[in-house]
Amino acid sequence: MATSGASPLEHGTRLRIYEHLLLLPGDHFRSIARAVDVGVSTAHHHLRVLIRDGLVHAEKRGGRSRYYVAGDEVQRERNGVFGKHWSYRATRIRVQTALGRFEECSAAEIAKVLGISRQLAGYHLIRLERQGFLTRNHGRYRVAGPLAAEDPP
Repeated sequence: MATSGASPLEHGTRLRIYEHLLLLPGDHFRSIARAVDVGVSTAHHHLRVLIRDGLVHAEKRGGRSRYYVAGDEVQRERNGVFGKHWSYRATRIRVQTALGRFEECSAAEIAKVLGISRQLAGYHLIRLERQGFLTRNHGRYRVAGPLAAEDPP
C-alpha cells in the first residue's frame, strides 16, 4: 500500500489502470478490471483512490459508469472524442436490439421505437448493413446474420 505523501501512481495496479485509461478513455469498470488482470474488488479500490486523488473521474450514463483520466485540455478533448464513441456504440446496440424485434422495418420505424431521429437510425442501420448484419430492400431492413449484443459492431 502507498505510504502517506506518495503518489497514487507509485502503486503498480493504479499505474496500470491509469495507463489503460490513457489508451481507452471512457472504458467501463469490468473491462478495466479484465484489461489490467485484477479482481473486481481490487479494481474498485484502486479506481476509488484514483478518483479521490483527482487523477480519474467517472461519468455515469445509461446505468454504466465510464472512467476518464483527468488532465489538461488535450486530454479533455480526447475524453470527449471517446465519449462520443461510447454514445454512438450504445445507440448502435439499441438499434440492433430494436431491429431484432421486427422481421423487417424501415429507419423511420426504428427511430420511432427508440425515440431518435430517422437520420440517426439510418446512419446506424447503414453501418450494420455494411458490416453484413443486415440486408436492405427498398428502404426496408432485415437481419441477415446473427446480431450479437455481447459483441456489437
